[in-house]
Amino acid sequence: MSTELQVTRRQDAKSAGIAALALALALAGAVPVRAQNANAILDRTVAAYARVTSLRADFVQEVSDPMIGGSEPSRGEFLQQKPGRFAMRWTQPRGDLLVADGEYLWVYLPSSTPGQVVKTRLSGRPGESGDIIAEFLEHPHERFSAAYVRADHSGGRDADVLALTPLDRNAAYSRVLVWVDREDALVRKIEIGEASGAVRRITFERLRPNARIPASAFTFTPPSGIRVVDASH
Repeated sequence: MSTELQVTRRQDAKSAGIAALALALALAGAVPVRAQNANAILDRTVAAYARVTSLRADFVQEVSDPMIGGSEPSRGEFLQQKPGRFAMRWTQPRGDLLVADGEYLWVYLPSSTPGQVVKTRLSGRPGESGDIIAEFLEHPHERFSAAYVRADHSGGRDADVLALTPLDRNAAYSRVLVWVDREDALVRKIEIGEASGAVRRITFERLRPNARIPASAFTFTPPSGIRVVDASH
C-alpha cells in the first residue's frame, strides 16, 4: 500500500472518528438540556391549563394490572368546568360515570359494582378534586418532582412526555407520565402508575377548550333503589 493511500485512509478514519465523537457529544448533551427544561414544560402546560375555563374531550382509558392482566379499552366523554366541576361519562361501558358537582364527587360504576354509588365530599384542596387533569396541574411544583422522559406523539401530534413523581410517599400512585402537546401545551395523555402496580392510561381526543357545557352535565341523582355509600366519614 502506498504511503499516500495510507495517509488518506488515516485521515478518513480520523474524520469519521471526529464526526462520531461530535455526534455522541451532541446526543449526550441533548438529554440534560431537555431534562433541565422539564419544569419549564410543566410551567407552560400549567399556564395553558389556567387559560382554560372549560374543557370538553373524548377519552379512551386502558388499564393493565399485573394480577389480572389488561382490560378492554373503555371510552366516553370528559367534561370540565372551573371551579370544581368535572365529569367522566362512559359510553363503553355505557352508564359508568364520575361526577364532581362542586360539593361531592359521585362514583357510579354499574358495570363493575352494580347497585351502589359512592359519594365523597370535595375538600377543594389541590389533588383532592378527583379531576384527572386538575389532579396533576394544580400547584404541581408543591406536590411533584418533574423529569423529562422523551419526545413522543399522541393523536398524531408532537408531544413531550414528563414524569411526575409524588413528593408524598403515601400517595395513591408511584409515578405519573403526562404527554404535553408541543403546540398548545394541553395535556393529551396521562399514564398513572398506581401503588397497587396497576397502570391506568387515559388518552384525550378532540379537545375543545372553553366549550359551552350545560350545567346538567355536572349533576347526578342516584337511580331509585341504589345504595349510596358516603365515603366522606
